[in-house]
Amino acid sequence: MRCYYCEKEVLGSSPITVMGIGPAHDICHKTRLTSERIFNGLNIAKLDDLQFNELSDLVLMERNFRAPSEGNAHDNEYDIELF
Repeated sequence: MRCYYCEKEVLGSSPITVMGIGPAHDICHKTRLTSERIFNGLNIAKLDDLQFNELSDLVLMERNFRAPSEGNAHDNEYDIELF
């Protein structure tokens, strides 16, 4: 069996089966997804500017939401201060 992407033998070198494609090396498949800007099935390159900006905002909101749980942050450190 040969890798769909590089045409080399897949047996013995971390083979995977890509749905709709067939056997491939795991690293070849990941490299292909990165070069095509695909993340978890989402083709980022096909998003228009509005969709891309909305996705960027959602990622930033999620990062900010997770920030207090990372490291040794105190609960009050991220509270909003009202004047």
